Amino acid sequence: MTVAEAGRIFDYWEANPPVHAMVQAIARMLGWKPAFEASPAAADILAMAPPGIFVTDGGDLGMPAPVLDIDALRTRNRERLATAPVSR
Repeated sequence: MTVAEAGRIFDYWEANPPVHAMVQAIARMLGWKPAFEASPAAADILAMAPPGIFVTDGGDLGMPAPVLDIDALRTRNRERLATAPVSR
């Protein structure tokens, strides 16, 4: 969104305010005050998972154990290449 597009939206809202903003303004004139919730502590924010990332409890995911030995990986790849069908 560009600054010009945002300006057009704000101009539109000035002439046609969103309903929720109008209702809140009327409610405040009648004495209503929103219940403010305490902001979460910094440690709680840091402990939260980023949006779009799923975090598990550390249980079994059904995935094979990772192979971190480079020699084992090379041996496995050589075996796969030796038994792979030749495509032409």
